[in-house]
Amino acid sequence: MSSTWATGRGAVATMTVTPATPADLAEAEQVMREVLLRDLGGYRPRWHRDLDDLEMSYLRSPGCALLVAREVSGVLGTAAVRPCSLASPPNPEWLVREYNQPDVCQLVRVWVATAARRLGVGRALVERAVAWSLGPGGYRRVYLHTDASVPGAEKFWRSLPTREVLDQRPDPFSTVHFEIETDALLRTAGC
Repeated sequence: MSSTWATGRGAVATMTVTPATPADLAEAEQVMREVLLRDLGGYRPRWHRDLDDLEMSYLRSPGCALLVAREVSGVLGTAAVRPCSLASPPNPEWLVREYNQPDVCQLVRVWVATAARRLGVGRALVERAVAWSLGPGGYRRVYLHTDASVPGAEKFWRSLPTREVLDQRPDPFSTVHFEIETDALLRTAGC
């Protein structure tokens, strides 16, 4: 699952997106914690405990994967897949029933280092994460939610083949829920 993209950094640089290995985890965690602190108000144990042990959370847990985008300079961004397990509250019960199914995964931790944004890193991560989800992951549907108050987050998800499922604003986290139109995404990605 390694691919090469032109990142648009003046000269063409190569970027690979691959499933993370134990050797990638320290750099991946560094990027994740940077984004968490800078864009999402910091670490909250209730929601971010997976960052405390990325290997157990994504490399050793069935149905889970962590993908990393990297170039020579290091890890540029991350995307993770895990079985969907929404809680109610804060989510409505109908949403929990719809997406907490064995064939549905949740796309999480699609986070790109500040210096690597708007270069196609996020899109490449999503494409590969969805390809993994429908292939080795064995899922049929991909759910995600985003904090629309983060600059560029909602615009990014709406630029992809997604379907809005629920806009919970004005909840405290400006939550917008989406389902990825997987066939359309993979068709345009060539995965």
